[in-house]
Amino acid sequence: MELVEAEELSVGRLRSRRTWLRASAVRETLLERLGFVVERGGSYAVVSESREALRCLAMALLKEEPPLAGSVRIAGIDLAGLPERSFRPLRRRVQALFPLRYGQLPPLQTVQQSFAEVLRAWHGGTTREERDELVESAMIDCGLSEAVRDLFPAELDDLERQLAALARALLPGPDLLVCLGPAEGLDAVAARELAERLRRLREDRRIALLLLVDDIAVAAALADGMAVCHRGRLVEQGDAAAILALPAHDHTRRLLQHAA
Repeated sequence: MELVEAEELSVGRLRSRRTWLRASAVRETLLERLGFVVERGGSYAVVSESREALRCLAMALLKEEPPLAGSVRIAGIDLAGLPERSFRPLRRRVQALFPLRYGQLPPLQTVQQSFAEVLRAWHGGTTREERDELVESAMIDCGLSEAVRDLFPAELDDLERQLAALARALLPGPDLLVCLGPAEGLDAVAARELAERLRRLREDRRIALLLLVDDIAVAAALADGMAVCHRGRLVEQGDAAAILALPAHDHTRRLLQHAA
């Protein structure tokens, strides 16, 4: 069953343009006419060399910024024009994991305090024991030790920070994780560990993964389906294993050579 469906989706940003007479804003398209489907419990990757384009795509999927054109449907609901009150139940089902540089964990809160913030938002009617069970389950699934709870983000290593952010994203009970450059800033060993945790989460919790990455190796490790974009346009799309085994486009071949 389809969980996410994007059709003819174009995303971009506003850029300022000045002339002698006035300043104006123009829309710059960074990805255009992209279409894909993510099945429940499935895994799909969009690969692009432009991190800004991927960020804009993530914001459109999370309903933080409107797309320039096209549509996004989550669980059959079109996000266009959907008021925030109506989107809130979907927001619980769609969570995100961002790159390290985004600082997803609040810097002035311990890991436990940042978890408690999420629990208050989404599990206010549960008992303390039930909330503790949710935290314990997320930490175990992310391979975090109990001692991490009392630490601040600055006291964690890079992998621990990403795993703590991942555990935090699990607390609402999502059906989909939008993973924007999840391995950016991690060394090769840590990136493999994170990918393995995501793979296990998909299997154990039946969470769908939507990977928005500039590193085709991350897509290769986790994705069933793949769309490869170059200079804002789709150049190759289909079964990930088939694309990786026999890429049809020069850009895809270059990405694979660089990742080897």
